[in-house]
Amino acid sequence: MNVFPLPLPTPASLPAAVLWDMDGTIVDTEPYWMRAETELVAEFGGVWTHDDGMLLVGSGLWNSAAILQSRGVDLTPDAIVARLTDRVQEQLAEHGIPWRPGSRELLQQLKVAGVPTALVTMSVERMARQIIDLIDFAAFDVVVAGDMVENSKPHPDPYLVAARQLGVNPAECIAIEDSGPGVESAVAAGTITIAVPHQIDLPESALYTRWSTLEGRTIHDIAALFHSSERSDSAAPVHSLAPHRVRPQRKRTTRMSSNQVIQNSGLFRIGDRVQLTGPKGRMNTITLQEGLTFHTHRGILAHDDIIGQPDGSVVTNNVGVEHLALRPLLVDFVMSMPRGAAIIYPKDAAQILAQADIFPGATVVEAGVGSGALSLWLLRAIGPAGRLASFERREEFADVARDNIATFLGNDPQNWTITLGDLAETLPDTMPSHSVDRVVLDMLAPWECLGAVSEALKPGGVLLCYVATVTQLSRVAEAIRGTGFYTNPDSNETMIRGWHVEGLAVRPDHRMIGHTGFLITARRLAPDTILPELKRRPSKTDFSDADVEAWTPGALGERNVSAKVMRKRVRAAGSSAELSKARGLDAG
Repeated sequence: MNVFPLPLPTPASLPAAVLWDMDGTIVDTEPYWMRAETELVAEFGGVWTHDDGMLLVGSGLWNSAAILQSRGVDLTPDAIVARLTDRVQEQLAEHGIPWRPGSRELLQQLKVAGVPTALVTMSVERMARQIIDLIDFAAFDVVVAGDMVENSKPHPDPYLVAARQLGVNPAECIAIEDSGPGVESAVAAGTITIAVPHQIDLPESALYTRWSTLEGRTIHDIAALFHSSERSDSAAPVHSLAPHRVRPQRKRTTRMSSNQVIQNSGLFRIGDRVQLTGPKGRMNTITLQEGLTFHTHRGILAHDDIIGQPDGSVVTNNVGVEHLALRPLLVDFVMSMPRGAAIIYPKDAAQILAQADIFPGATVVEAGVGSGALSLWLLRAIGPAGRLASFERREEFADVARDNIATFLGNDPQNWTITLGDLAETLPDTMPSHSVDRVVLDMLAPWECLGAVSEALKPGGVLLCYVATVTQLSRVAEAIRGTGFYTNPDSNETMIRGWHVEGLAVRPDHRMIGHTGFLITARRLAPDTILPELKRRPSKTDFSDADVEAWTPGALGERNVSAKVMRKRVRAAGSSAELSKARGLDAG
């Protein structure tokens, strides 16, 4: 094979960096680790099998040390890590680098093309440096080792640290991994991930691209995969062997394709989201996939041990630690789902449903979709007979919302449309006059849309605005009054304080969910109706237009999500949606 396939791809077609796992991906050191583990456990009178060793593949060394302690190794975690590393380094010195097929050639091609590279390994730095020193070319620009990061794989920290040190966006990097924990880490960091299974097979998944081997792979395959992840059409690249997710072009208004309801109960299935609660109350949410594992510093829990169990089961990991497994409620999901924009908290969503009087069969307009949290509550309230028309100016926010809703529902609801564009311009073309029962506005300047909203609302219909600041509240209230089309607006905010109740210890929680936003509601008057003027004594509430402008100068400002963070969230939301939809197809 030609190590340098010419011509090389252009720099613009290549990723910002390629981040490499070491053990099992570049070098075949896993047998060395298993031998070191077996010898150490035997030294303390225990037995360590090949299957035991397979459970540790891809794990952080300190996670592995905790498991070895549970098998009778009477040493501190640091001492265990040192002993294992010493033994593996002895074998490396004796036998040299056991290259995995194709890894050396691909690494060399990347360096010739000038692509930055990082070694991201859970081995300690001194061992990573030993392997780098044995390579006969300058293979890596950055090294991130297990003793250099706070959190081991499958936490995203190792890959995030590597990208930060290289000065690149993780979403523009390709990561190459061989193990479940490593793949989970790379995906969670937002990278384009290639899984090359070695000791443990990895299933096909929308979360990553699966290559059976690196042998025969070239830099052109890397460029093709990177190009496919950036494309917006549906054509698949020649070199992409796995079902890598490609986002199609969307029309301005998209009607969702299915109204099937996926039963969110019964036995756990592949594609289900599961909330795991550990012994100290710490919660983690995972998406079940066959063959994958969930890692903590207290052991490893196989997804296969959860699949097929009833909701509300207690499952035990490989060292006997119990976890409660439950499907997340909607309130749990919206607080943990990928976010493009800030969400409306459940406490406010509940008040919106009540104060706007959202009812089954209602036609509702929502503007400012954000990440889709309120859309989920509205869809549940209106039921299949209702209609939700959502409007969003930013396409990336709409993408996250679509995928979050598909993730939770398991399908794209048929009674929901999402329109890209400014509400004041697009609402008249989308909804006939006086056809809308309820309007919910979550935007920076809702007063700018009152003309279009007033035309769309039925007489007696409810307008509700969610605003964050006092200045916005004042301005929208006066704008609503100024139209002459509405009842006098009512405004309020909701604060929730929890209580600690355990035996006779009954007291308020030390923390509470305080101010998140104001709700202001008003009802549409019938055409040509003049609202009777409220009789009141003159007070300081009288003001002029100049006073309003001085109080609300208009430059309210908008906090934008960075492109880096947005790409990561779009990728995470899309992957979850694909898995959830696949679950629904399998159930059918």
